[in-house]
Amino acid sequence: MEIVKWFADLGKTDTHKAGGKGANLGELVRAGLPVPGGFVVTAQAYLLFTTESGLSQKIAHSIEGLDVDDTNALQAKAREVQETIIGTDMPANIRNEILKAYEELSKKDNVKAQFVAVRSSATMEDSEQASFAGMNATFLNVHGKEDLIRKVKECWASLYGARVIFYRSKKEFLEEPVIAVVVQKMVNSEKAGVMFTVNPSNNDKESLVIEGAFGLGEVVVGGLVSPDYYEVDKSTREIKDIRVSHKNFKIIRDGNGQNKHVDLTDGEAEQQVLTEAEIKDLTKLGLKIEKHYASPQDTEWAIEDHKIYMVQSRPITTLITSDKDAGAMIEDQEAKELIRGLGASPGRGSGEVRVLTSPDKDEGFTTGDILVAEMTTPDWVPLMQKASAIVTDGGGMTCHAAIVSREMGLPCIVGTRNSTKILKDKMLVTVDGTHGVVYEGKLKEEKKIEGQEGTAVYGGAPLITATKLYVNLAMPHQAERIAREEVDGVGLLRAEFMVIDACDGIHPRQLMEDGK
Repeated sequence: MEIVKWFADLGKTDTHKAGGKGANLGELVRAGLPVPGGFVVTAQAYLLFTTESGLSQKIAHSIEGLDVDDTNALQAKAREVQETIIGTDMPANIRNEILKAYEELSKKDNVKAQFVAVRSSATMEDSEQASFAGMNATFLNVHGKEDLIRKVKECWASLYGARVIFYRSKKEFLEEPVIAVVVQKMVNSEKAGVMFTVNPSNNDKESLVIEGAFGLGEVVVGGLVSPDYYEVDKSTREIKDIRVSHKNFKIIRDGNGQNKHVDLTDGEAEQQVLTEAEIKDLTKLGLKIEKHYASPQDTEWAIEDHKIYMVQSRPITTLITSDKDAGAMIEDQEAKELIRGLGASPGRGSGEVRVLTSPDKDEGFTTGDILVAEMTTPDWVPLMQKASAIVTDGGGMTCHAAIVSREMGLPCIVGTRNSTKILKDKMLVTVDGTHGVVYEGKLKEEKKIEGQEGTAVYGGAPLITATKLYVNLAMPHQAERIAREEVDGVGLLRAEFMVIDACDGIHPRQLMEDGK
């Protein structure tokens, strides 16, 4: 029985051994991509642990007859089972194999104890039961032998979280659940960001887009700063556009392995993140990934000590169906440019400006207004649904405003830095999301692209896999459109947005207090 498997020894068909995450990381390594080193504590190791310790029968007997609809009883039982798993000694052979691999991983970087990420990798994550994905545990910046062993057991214990027990019961899965655990080197990046192998703002399949910032990638993926923007011609690999943004802070890992917020001076904030050589190296990797998966990819990257690591890759699902006229701009010689930013979602929208500081201060905001804010979060969605266009001070291609606008089919410009100061309430403006420009007055509309609004599709050939494809549906009113796409159903429905819509943006508690 294999207790540990290195990424290089795994592939996409090894889900039964390494779980979904582990098998995919192995596939990326086999494709020759620079993935941070690591190994998988196999599903078979977990089974050996529960069998030798007698936990299999003990847990089965403990949860037998549990009423999962009794929330208090469910949570109490979940805590009891998880504490039992964590409190049970790991068999010496399993512990020794894990620590042996950890020591080997650490020696590769000539360190005594490597900082690692420890992630659950359930064997069902990439099966038809995709809704189980994300329910199990992940731990970052794990350091030292005892910390690692405990976190592996906590990942095992996450199989019996209250949500997991509930779903297993409702779906009538009677077999004992099995889980693998990924142990992977943490990348303490000096630079990090995202890369799209197709420009998602205008559906240009000949362009590759890179965004980057200093420090850990969380600031880019989470839309916490306005990242630098780089656009590359895929055929010639020439850099077409560079836009250096003001990045006012970065997040780094401190000496204790914790995330630390570091403010940047004006000089540091205005520095270009990537060199020309790094841009071209990333482009080469992006094209290789796109070729391997045979579809446009949304990837995440990190650079540590001048070495590029690819840490994620997924299909781009927000491409416009037809890009024939996506880049065409209707000329208006008299148009006055007010502000410029990053075009994050194509199209034009005109209306009166409403500058808001928070979603609950929306007095006077009416359907068709232009929403202008520093940034948006999920709390802004009801207002975004009413807007004819969106403009933000911060953010990049993967910030909340950009992603939601592309899903809604709304023109959007992000990363303007000071739109909330330049644009004033009641100003009549036109937002050109294709080119990232806000104009004074109402300009004539661009030619409507058939199927553009609200049409999100996969690029490339139709996907044919044994795994069913489910969508994450954030806005229920998009259900009919999603149903027309090549998906098998909804894996996650953001029910909170349904409540927000039903309550017209008023908190349910407020309605109760008002006697409504």
